[in-house]
Amino acid sequence: MNPPARWRHRRRRGRAGHPRPLARPLARRLPGPPVRALLALVLLVCSAGPIAACGPGAPTGTTLSVLASAELTDLRPVLDELRRATGITLHMEFGGTVSTSNLLGSGRADRHDLAWLSSDRWLRLNVKAGGGTGVPPATRTMMSPLVLGVKRSTADRLWHGGERQPSWADIAVAAERGQLRYAMTDPNVAHSGLAALVAVATAGAGTGEALRPEDVAQDRVRGFLAGRTLSAASTHALVDNYLDHQDDTDAVIAYESDLLALDGDGRLREPLDLVYPQDGIVLSDYPLLLLDPAKRSAYDRVVGWLLAPAAQEKIMRLTLRRPVDPNVARDPRLERPIGNALYFPDRPEVVQRLLAQYAADTPATVTGPPRTPEASRTP
Repeated sequence: MNPPARWRHRRRRGRAGHPRPLARPLARRLPGPPVRALLALVLLVCSAGPIAACGPGAPTGTTLSVLASAELTDLRPVLDELRRATGITLHMEFGGTVSTSNLLGSGRADRHDLAWLSSDRWLRLNVKAGGGTGVPPATRTMMSPLVLGVKRSTADRLWHGGERQPSWADIAVAAERGQLRYAMTDPNVAHSGLAALVAVATAGAGTGEALRPEDVAQDRVRGFLAGRTLSAASTHALVDNYLDHQDDTDAVIAYESDLLALDGDGRLREPLDLVYPQDGIVLSDYPLLLLDPAKRSAYDRVVGWLLAPAAQEKIMRLTLRRPVDPNVARDPRLERPIGNALYFPDRPEVVQRLLAQYAADTPATVTGPPRTPEASRTP
């Protein structure tokens, strides 16, 4: 898979040129009093509005088209504040992370300026495998680990009331024995489902390294898939599906942020205990990718605003995702250590084999809403 030609440009180290102070060029062309009056007006406007919108090169009134992971629909209040502060509107078009990455890698997403994914690992792996020499510049914006939310009664029955954190191997064994019925997103569409398959297969291989093709076809993965009874195309849709079937489902595999939010909204009939598998987790870091190099100035402005402490804190409060800025005080619910990160496969054929095994071993009884298109435009 070859990346679009415009990705192959080297990342610029800075903006070309630096604007001169406002007063010097104006003073050469205008008489003194009008200059002073104009400067006073500029200072008044900038002091009355957000400072971020008044600096040099501010792309006021810019609209950027963004191909985004479906779970980022919860950022709308943040994006409204971004627009007010910088004058930049992000027009979001949502889809599953895996299917969106396939679209980007195919070169059919050239009309978009940016992409904002839960993870860009699959995209980068495909670009590399296709012989591409470049991938879009990216900046991570927030973090959330993939965890298992399991009913407290089920956790007590299987793992003795949380005396120890189970491993992905323990989860797979419980599913194979019919002791754990869980909800998981479709790995052909959503990154959380694919990440869960990678985690179980990696734990089953027991090599401590990235999966090899020969590690995939194993009974551990087949047993794990036997317990999957609910499906959806995104983590938000999965949570809603779980709520509709919570009486006959024991657990849900989703991002920490989604399960923490669910725990506090009063819709659960039984609390969910969060399991951070002791043999490793997969962490999503929500990179913002620059697809169109001509929009670099606006991209830099958006990234600068998102990484500022005030925005990082707002994102954390609104979405319960962990800030990437270590200096931002964390919500107490986000202070729990997440342990070691698991390797993501470094060869695309490994992921393709996982998806083939998923298709062969997923029970026909899995329920859920129909798969969404690769990307759907939302207002």
